[in-house]
Amino acid sequence: MFLLRRISDRQEIGGVGNSIVVSYHAVVIQIGSRCTDFTAQARCHILKKISRELPVKCLDSSQWTIPSNVVLADPHFNEPRPIDILIGMDMYYDLLLEGFTKLGYEKPVLQNTVFGWVASGKIGSNPQSTPKLVHVSTTLSLDEQLSRFWEIESCWTNSTHSLEETGCEEHFANTAFRDQSGRFVVTLPKRPSVISKLGNSKEIATRRFLGLERRLISNPKLSAAYASFINEYHQLNHMREINDTSSVDPFSYYLPHHGVKKVDSITTKLRVVFDACRSDSGISLNQALMVGPVIQDDLLAIILRFRMHRYVIIADIEKMFRQIRIHPTDYPLQRILWRSTSSEPLRTFELVTMTYGTASAPYLATKCVQQLSRDGSKEFPHASLVLEKDFYMDDMLTGVDDEEEGVELC
Repeated sequence: MFLLRRISDRQEIGGVGNSIVVSYHAVVIQIGSRCTDFTAQARCHILKKISRELPVKCLDSSQWTIPSNVVLADPHFNEPRPIDILIGMDMYYDLLLEGFTKLGYEKPVLQNTVFGWVASGKIGSNPQSTPKLVHVSTTLSLDEQLSRFWEIESCWTNSTHSLEETGCEEHFANTAFRDQSGRFVVTLPKRPSVISKLGNSKEIATRRFLGLERRLISNPKLSAAYASFINEYHQLNHMREINDTSSVDPFSYYLPHHGVKKVDSITTKLRVVFDACRSDSGISLNQALMVGPVIQDDLLAIILRFRMHRYVIIADIEKMFRQIRIHPTDYPLQRILWRSTSSEPLRTFELVTMTYGTASAPYLATKCVQQLSRDGSKEFPHASLVLEKDFYMDDMLTGVDDEEEGVELC
């Protein structure tokens, strides 16, 4: 029996039916596994009750043939019991291990984790049972809600943008430029009141990388594809290695990363996704960045125009986000950890191009395309109009009524 030190931390948590509960305290706990040597530190918000006992009734498991090599995380998972802790997505990828099996139709699915095998899925069919759902989401703080209220109620401007969105537009106009090669260089649009609260994220990124590394070691094909992606990133000078000798850097942020397979993709079978998750202060990089306004045409309008042409042309911008450089002052906010083999020390890299997964990236990429349209409007009036009106993110949907005109446009 031991006591945990409570930390004052107000957090609104929303659930089903727009219900709101407020947690006023948090604790830092150490989570361990009885099946593996896995341990992790987590910051948990305190609630009187997470949900009702689950499952809602005792399930008959006598007809389920569980493999003999499966060690269950909860041997009594079929019996109603209280929920002690709800683990969020910031730790989810650290918990998964290779191993997945289906016990049969309308029977549980077993997934291997660091805690042992866990069961989930639809169990049987009972027309008299009532569906049960647990949904948790965090909401805007009171300060943010009040700020948005005054922005909506203000009537002194003709702009449809909020104050923050207008500030984001002004930030781009004042800081973005094109280098000698013509490539755009942008500065991340930060929320000053939030960026100052950004905490240490290196420990979280290290833990996440070690979890990723374990999965890569157990899957050689995935490991080779992942290493190829990272090596290409480095060879294209989209990231640079640094000597990370300082233990405390007040203006740095480490991005955890993981791979997403795209089986149906013709070109890229694996995409590495960077996760701007929370630091140990509870603030994430994405919370500290302005999202920016929606500045491109509605997708429906683009598709309707596309269908009116006799000849249609489609294309996309290769590695759209990575065609845009980040200002060197923001490099430390895009650090990642990597090593080719587990026998090497962890190496630190800084991503020097715009990063997929950061909150401001879609706005900045679209804004650069629109700025390019304006810069080339006199020399290339037709192409400039296509850039402005017929792009949805990196995808172009346009067309012409004359074949020769289409060739010239291409």
